[in-house]
Amino acid sequence: MKALFFGIYDPKYARNRVLLEGFERNGWEVVQVRVDPREYRGLAKYWQLARFGMQVRREEFDMILVCFPGHTVMPLARLLFGKHIVFDAFLSLYDSNVFDRQLYGVWSLRGRRDWLLDACSSRLAGKVLFDTYALRDYFISEFGIPREKCIRVLIGADDKTFFPMHVPQEEVFTVHFHGTFIPLQGIAHIIDAADILRNEPIRFRIIGHGQESEAIDARIRALDLDRMIERIPKVPIEKIPGYMAGAHVVLGIFGDTEKAKRAIPNKVYEAMAMGKAIITADARGIHELPGARNAFALVPTADPQALARAILELKNDEGRRRALGEAARRLFERELLPERLVARLLEELNMS
Repeated sequence: MKALFFGIYDPKYARNRVLLEGFERNGWEVVQVRVDPREYRGLAKYWQLARFGMQVRREEFDMILVCFPGHTVMPLARLLFGKHIVFDAFLSLYDSNVFDRQLYGVWSLRGRRDWLLDACSSRLAGKVLFDTYALRDYFISEFGIPREKCIRVLIGADDKTFFPMHVPQEEVFTVHFHGTFIPLQGIAHIIDAADILRNEPIRFRIIGHGQESEAIDARIRALDLDRMIERIPKVPIEKIPGYMAGAHVVLGIFGDTEKAKRAIPNKVYEAMAMGKAIITADARGIHELPGARNAFALVPTADPQALARAILELKNDEGRRRALGEAARRLFERELLPERLVARLLEELNMS
């Protein structure tokens, strides 16, 4: 069987890396036709992608997958390959930019553009992939996408990069977070939890940057938490496991936006793959993982007091930390390995 991965996607991004690995482990040949948007900017990337697409359009493919981000690629893919395309929507541009990040308003030109991109790209595809049922339901209600076109494929993690590492944990109890600094993450609530715990022998490590970086760093300084919180700018994904391995607890997301409530972030899957104790928000998305209450320490969204209590409880209970980590790893092995995720996708597509 032969699949075409098509678009302007980053093959190293977690979602794309897991799908690629999953198809190959299921015995598929994967042909990648992609353009790096950092090399070809503006319309040039679509022109270049069209040229590459023309070169392979006569080949026989059992599946054509437009990878994330592919909203702007879908019209070209439909023109080249027809309607039997699988589109990995993965997220809503409209929801992300208008409601979660609040970059512009609902009725702004950019807001209307994002709504049309979400709606049109999904309607052009034969099947549309989402990472949670919650996101699927949002697309159905907001954009009128037929339910029968929708398939949930959980994100999972690259188990060649993220796996249990038996290394000594750091001497000081360490709470790890990594991610993009967008509202969904709820990083301000992590800072406030650190402030509550300022008299405890606990260190927070926060890795990443993004939209809220300046505000977060200013908050750390204002609360005089520089010695308690280790701030590290964005680092290559290959180095993240090393930081996670020595930590005692890994944090998920705590934002109270609707997107946050629907999401299961990459970092949670990565921590599961490594068998780490995880604290994350008790929201709809996380409960799509069977046995979530046994695999995670769940706290209310946007509640620094509850987060601080959960951190302190795990600090004082090594047995529970170990039990949570082991349960998370078992769940990952049972449900979230790349080959299992893609095998389920192929079953949904009647291609197994």
